[in-house]
Amino acid sequence: MRKSQITQDNQIIELMRVPETKHDLDWLKESLQAAIKLEFATLPPYLAALWSIQDDMHPVARSIRKHIAEEEMLHMALACNLLTAVGGKPALNTPEAVPTYPSPLPGGVNPDLVVPLCALSLKSLQIFLEIEYPEFGPIATVRAETFSTIGAFYTAIQNAFETLKPRLTEERQMEGPFGLSKIRSLNDVYLAIEIIKRQGEGSKASPEDTGPDDLAHYYRFAEIYHGKKLRKNEASGKWEFDGDPVPFPSVWSMAEIPIGGYQQQDVSAEVWQLLEQFDQRFTTMTNQLQAAWENGDSTSLGASIGTMFQLKETAKRLMQIPIPSGSGNYGPCFRLVQMS
Repeated sequence: MRKSQITQDNQIIELMRVPETKHDLDWLKESLQAAIKLEFATLPPYLAALWSIQDDMHPVARSIRKHIAEEEMLHMALACNLLTAVGGKPALNTPEAVPTYPSPLPGGVNPDLVVPLCALSLKSLQIFLEIEYPEFGPIATVRAETFSTIGAFYTAIQNAFETLKPRLTEERQMEGPFGLSKIRSLNDVYLAIEIIKRQGEGSKASPEDTGPDDLAHYYRFAEIYHGKKLRKNEASGKWEFDGDPVPFPSVWSMAEIPIGGYQQQDVSAEVWQLLEQFDQRFTTMTNQLQAAWENGDSTSLGASIGTMFQLKETAKRLMQIPIPSGSGNYGPCFRLVQMS
């Protein structure tokens, strides 16, 4: 696809260009909303890849579901709590807030990386590794690139909290799912940002999140890509992908979703019904998330999780229907639609 066909969003790059002395409360609120959109943007690609795995109980499926997808949901929720804590209102159900695909990551943090919706494959894993690339780490190497890493952006947000020391309110914050807690103090701010960075990238010293069986996202995806478990060589002290085998799972051959998604005139009535059902449920989920943080409604947050399980069922049905051209199977588009 031509890059001219894809809209570039440089919000985070522009925010990072603002001198640190001008990182005021408005800058902080705008940055947190950008962080919410960035965290949201990883979920559809990761979920599409997860749902393309035929066996839900395959170790790779369990790893992506439990240790990546659920943690990404937590990261988005923590960013919502951080924004709410400083008096902002997260936007979660508007065309500006919900990413479209294929597209670069929101904010321009990696402008040359185009993220598609597609099945799990070595190609999609390479993209996921770019998304989760560590700011620091024992395996990461310094890259001479012009964009900021996601970790650097969160560091700037943390620094703004430290400088501004804004008044924090618990009003409309959510807690509960996936270990989500409220932001009540500056220490809670540090802990939330540490969780987001550590689970995604690992610490400066180790790929591990909380222990030897709990790797950060970058290294979990890398294990699948290399087909080997990551282990520390006790003799050299280096981390290497030479442990036990990680068998690649059988997947449904979901083709990359085209720009704008599949259109009604181009698909069968059966396929369109499933596409429409998915988009309606996806829109419902974003509306439920919006209601949660807009109204402080924990019931809506719980309902959004139930809606996500319904999305999975529809997505898997689509992924088993071949495209007549032979280019692969259909898949979900994750589009916002008008609800009656």
